[in-house]
Amino acid sequence: MPDPEAALAMTAATTIVAAMATGAWEATKAGVARIFGRAGGAEPGQETSADIEARLERSAARIAVAADPDEVRQAQIVRWCEDLEDLMRDHPDAEAELRTLVEAVRQQLPPVQQQWIMRVEARDGGLAVGAQGPGSRVVVHHHDGDTPPTADAR
Repeated sequence: MPDPEAALAMTAATTIVAAMATGAWEATKAGVARIFGRAGGAEPGQETSADIEARLERSAARIAVAADPDEVRQAQIVRWCEDLEDLMRDHPDAEAELRTLVEAVRQQLPPVQQQWIMRVEARDGGLAVGAQGPGSRVVVHHHDGDTPPTADAR
């Protein structure tokens, strides 16, 4: 069974990165910073909302100036996915607010940005987890090594 927090983190990261080049960016950036800020900003040594906004801006700038924006976009998705997984592990109460933000942002994205979102990650044990839009379906494949992996081609 896939980890629901990992699936949400993946969907959220791809949605955040997709929003970087759209009119939904400012509201997305503020929403992400607010979630991170509420979760940890008051703790000593933790990033504030302003710190998170600055990191998000650096991510957007890297994509904007990249020779291969798709490659950099994928790297930023991985980065934010890991950060969001950490956030939800440390602050489970952030999950509901993150889900709400993702849905609100996805509704603002142009159809092209809604459809390119996809990430599949294979981990130890032959487990591959993927998410794709616009309906954000999660697909899990388990490969035990004796039989070929299956694929969901819908």
